[in-house]
Amino acid sequence: MIKEIVRFLFLCSIVLVVGYFIHSVVVKYLTPTKDFFIINFSYVFNGVFSCLLTIIIVVLREKFKDQVGFIFMAGSLVKLGLFLVISRVADLEIHKSVFLDFFIAYVICLILEVYWVSRILKDYK
Repeated sequence: MIKEIVRFLFLCSIVLVVGYFIHSVVVKYLTPTKDFFIINFSYVFNGVFSCLLTIIIVVLREKFKDQVGFIFMAGSLVKLGLFLVISRVADLEIHKSVFLDFFIAYVICLILEVYWVSRILKDYK
């Protein structure tokens, strides 16, 4: 179990660093005066929450074999809701121009989570 968690953390960190680098280069090229706070925040938030959610699923998969998919869906819903709450509390404006900055990091993490959880579910066939 520990080995699987470490492998996911390594994969997640590599993919997020590469995704962040590509995203920031494209944004800097297209809009050189843009503030990178929302991009930095969204990558850190999504990365940390995805790692926590996946670790929770790996730990709980033995006890809740039939509910792993529901735990994943509930965690994804909580992640989106928590981001919106934190952005409201921190007075971050989420409008059309910065929504994509959040959504790219969200999709990258979601793809990683789906890939890893599908591997977990495939093991229980």
